[in-house]
Amino acid sequence: MEFGKLVGDSFEYAKEGLVGHWLKWIVLIILTLLPMIPILLGVGMGVLAVLTAPMMLLPTVIIAVIFAIILALPLMGYMLRIYRGETPAPEVNNWGLLFGDGLKLFVVYLIYAIPILIIGAVVLGSAGIALLITASQKAANPGAMMGLLGAVLFGIVILVIVAIIIWIIVASACVRLARTNSIGEAFNFGEIFHHIGKIGVAHYIAALIIMGIIVGIVTFILNLIPYIGFILALIVGPLLAIFQARYLCLLYDSAGTA
Repeated sequence: MEFGKLVGDSFEYAKEGLVGHWLKWIVLIILTLLPMIPILLGVGMGVLAVLTAPMMLLPTVIIAVIFAIILALPLMGYMLRIYRGETPAPEVNNWGLLFGDGLKLFVVYLIYAIPILIIGAVVLGSAGIALLITASQKAANPGAMMGLLGAVLFGIVILVIVAIIIWIIVASACVRLARTNSIGEAFNFGEIFHHIGKIGVAHYIAALIIMGIIVGIVTFILNLIPYIGFILALIVGPLLAIFQARYLCLLYDSAGTA
């Protein structure tokens, strides 16, 4: 599939799925907002915990994250419906299935994120040590300090590379999950790489970059608009989410025509 057709078909799918279907659009906006509520409440309660009961900070953060994940499941489940190739864009219904599908997609995201979380924790820990040494009144060995800073920068580079590789794999793994309804198949790397090879590695990566650029530019421009930028980004959010899901669906299916 040509890049222009890939973008055009995905945009038309998103537009036809939302324009004129205002109730669906509003529901998807609400589903986008829901996970933010426990996060904002968690921040407020976290600040209160720091000031009054520091021991409650960690439980507060954990509870806020759990509720945010639960409230994010329906939207993830809706994206999985699009990955399955449903046309036109499906209605927001059958909430039990939405939660179930969303949970499957979340599990896949979480497992794929483990290497990033581990490397990120190591990098943050190293950066924290570097800051402590820098802030210390004791004289530090300049050579050792430079070595630590170099290790932090190297860790950041590794983190970025790993994140990009995982992003490339996840883009197909999630569609494979939707098509097979099996979490295990989302980690069938042999089949995933074989499928990407049928699409064409260069074509596949270029398509993902184009998608990222389009979404990034639209989001950046909307957030630049004073006062109402956030509101506009929130309104356009479901359109971009459906566009991305359909884009990945079509890219995955292009293996049959590659």
